[in-house]
Amino acid sequence: MSIVYINILEQPAHLDLQFLQDVLENALYITDFYIKSAVFTMGSNVGENYCSQIYRVKIAYELITDQENIKEISIIIKSIPLIDGIDFLVDLNVFHKEYIFYKYVLPRMEMLFRRENVKFAPRLYKTLKRPLQTLAFEDLTRLKYVLASREKGLDELHARLVMKKLGEFHAASRVLLNNAPEFQTCFKSGMISELSLKRDNGMLMRFFGGSLMSLIELIEKWPDYEEITKKIKKYAANFKENLLRSIASSRNGFNVLNHGDLWVNNMLFQYNELREPVDINLVDFQMSVWSSPGIDINYFFYTSLELNVLQTEYENLIKEYYQSLNHSLRKLNHFESPTYQQIRDEVRKHALYGFFANYGVFPTISMEKQYSIDSSLESFKNDDFAQQKLKQMFSSARLQQTVRYTLKQFDQMGIFDSQNI
Repeated sequence: MSIVYINILEQPAHLDLQFLQDVLENALYITDFYIKSAVFTMGSNVGENYCSQIYRVKIAYELITDQENIKEISIIIKSIPLIDGIDFLVDLNVFHKEYIFYKYVLPRMEMLFRRENVKFAPRLYKTLKRPLQTLAFEDLTRLKYVLASREKGLDELHARLVMKKLGEFHAASRVLLNNAPEFQTCFKSGMISELSLKRDNGMLMRFFGGSLMSLIELIEKWPDYEEITKKIKKYAANFKENLLRSIASSRNGFNVLNHGDLWVNNMLFQYNELREPVDINLVDFQMSVWSSPGIDINYFFYTSLELNVLQTEYENLIKEYYQSLNHSLRKLNHFESPTYQQIRDEVRKHALYGFFANYGVFPTISMEKQYSIDSSLESFKNDDFAQQKLKQMFSSARLQQTVRYTLKQFDQMGIFDSQNI
């Protein structure tokens, strides 16, 4: 048996033969096989994934009962690196949360839609707690699922498909977690948590704070943005309090399990022969949180849409989501369905979270590839490097065109009004 590493600088010793054998047993539901070889490549490019090391492993194997034919399977392995300064990953308990989701929540959610054969995410094959927290998944490329362009953003067809699937996902989570409330305790906090905010110099807060300051430096030079700049400076003066306000939800409101990090690279699309998207699977549930659907919707709108789609299809996309949610809840015999106005109000209430996503997340994920190839959690610990990257992010034409529109939109919504911040 041979293991080959292609363009991998540090070989993952914890992903040994025994680990791969366990993965195959769970993937194939058999034990009578022999692994011939395993080829490791990186599952994502540098600058495309910040919180994990992603590997794609192609395993050649033969059945003991059929040694004439060599078969092949591809798997995705995600390991969380041990890096000083990533305290926010500890605060968010990302490994345990994702394990609970894939092991217990996802199968039950998909079982609710078993007649329609709805698939939300890849299968989990195996986990490992030590020496590195690791999860091994089904590789969806075998089913022709691929990434869209994060630099360009999603067009209307892609966006409508996302909203349809999100409505189904939220409906299934609502039914499941209402009937099994013990799962809710695993998803108390998402990307923003009170614990992370208590760390005055935590990496996540320094990064988001740096993005906010870069936004202010950019727009204070623009004519017609003087008043908005003043309002955002006031927002910045109460930075942590406003972040907490952006995630606040009513305990008795219409809450669902939010994906929590719903942006382009956490979606895999399947296409027909006309290159039209026909299905979507979601990946990476490290930030999932039980809260208002306004969290996912705002985050998605302000990180992942083409600008013209955000400008022209905002209301229609909310309607698409509502129709899918309402239809799915009725199909699942859950008759406590919110009205369209209630959903619209939830989205509006959490527009402040959309603002956070727009200045804190969108600049990083919309960065052009030539600028992102050296980006990583490790490199962002260096203040000089972080400042250089922020300048590159905020010099992007797409970013500047987008925030020229979104800041005016947020201002019209009233999220910067003095009584609100």
